[in-house]
Amino acid sequence: MLDILVWNKYSRIIHKLAIHLNISDMQALEMFYHSRVYQVLSDKDNQLITVSDQYIVDELIKELHADKSEERHF
Repeated sequence: MLDILVWNKYSRIIHKLAIHLNISDMQALEMFYHSRVYQVLSDKDNQLITVSDQYIVDELIKELHADKSEERHF
């Protein structure tokens, strides 16, 4: 049961990310599953899963901006 709730949360986050970035859900899905935020969410000992969907989307966007900033320095 808990897995279904987590998967639903992931799908809401992915959809919000897609809307925010104006990309397809599939592109957002790939970004999400390759992110450090997802790694933290996957850790059952971490409580990030308990925060709002929007907070997690904001963290994903921060991560994407930080990654782009690092790319520009090389």
